[in-house]
Amino acid sequence: MPLTTVVDYLNDRLHQLHPTARLREQAGFRYRQGRLSAGIAGFRLTPHQVPVVRTGDGAVAAYSAQLRVESSRGHPMKPEALYVHAWDAADVLFLDRFLRTFHALHHLSEDRDADAWLVLGVHLRHLSALSEQHGQVFQELLHRLGLEPNQVVLRLNGRALQQDPHVQAAARSFVRHGYRLLATRSALDDTDWTGLRELGVSWVATDVPPYIWRHDQEGVLDWSRQAQGHSIGLWVERIDTPEALERAQALGAELVEGELFHAVANLRVREAS
Repeated sequence: MPLTTVVDYLNDRLHQLHPTARLREQAGFRYRQGRLSAGIAGFRLTPHQVPVVRTGDGAVAAYSAQLRVESSRGHPMKPEALYVHAWDAADVLFLDRFLRTFHALHHLSEDRDADAWLVLGVHLRHLSALSEQHGQVFQELLHRLGLEPNQVVLRLNGRALQQDPHVQAAARSFVRHGYRLLATRSALDDTDWTGLRELGVSWVATDVPPYIWRHDQEGVLDWSRQAQGHSIGLWVERIDTPEALERAQALGAELVEGELFHAVANLRVREAS
C-alpha cells in the first residue's frame, strides 16, 4: 500500500479514536515528495532516529525515535513543550499516540531491517490518563503499518515503574501485548531490581558522563553488576564520542545508543576486555 494512503488512513483513524480530543483538530501527518512531517497546535515536527548497536557484534539492533520540534516561526523547541497544549486526558492520549504513530510511520518510510526494533517513549501523563488496556489501541495502529508489538521497545520512567502501582499495571499490560520494556535509570542506590525484572523490564538505560566516571566509577560498576545479576541488560545512551563508547564497554553494556553510529552504522564495537 502506498505510504500516502497509509498516512491518510492514520490521520482519519486517530481522529475516530479520539472524538473528544481538542488537539485532533490541530494535528495531522503529511507525506510530500518522499518526506514525512507532521504538525500539531502550530508546531512543526520532524522525526529523527538514533541507531542502537549491539556491543557483541557491532550490528544495529534498534532505532531510537527522537523528535525535532519547531514553533510556527521556526524556533527550535523542546518536545516536552507539546504537552503544555494537552489540557485534559483526552488530549494527552491523542498527543502521545499521535507522536508514537508518527515515529512508526517514519520507521516504515525508512525501510529499516525487519529485525531492528523501534524504540519509543511513553509519556507518564499518557499512563495516568488511561485506566487499563495499555498498548491495545497502539497495537491496532502498528498492525496497519505491518509492525508487531514485539518489534517495539517502550521506554518507561524507571522511578515511576518502581513507585507507582498504576505505571506497574501499565507495564504488565504492555508485556502481555508483546512489547519489550526499557526502564530509564532512577538512582544508583535505590533500584528495585527484582521488581523491575518481575514487571518484564529487559533493559535499564543510563548514560555515563565523564565526571561521573571519574568520581564514582566503582558505584556505577556495582550498579551495572547488579543489573546483570538480575538478568537485566544495560543500555547506554548518548554515545557521541569514541571515549563514551569505551566507558560503556567497560561498564558491560549490552546495547549502546548514540549519534556516533550514524557515520559508522556497521562499526564493530569490541567487547570490553
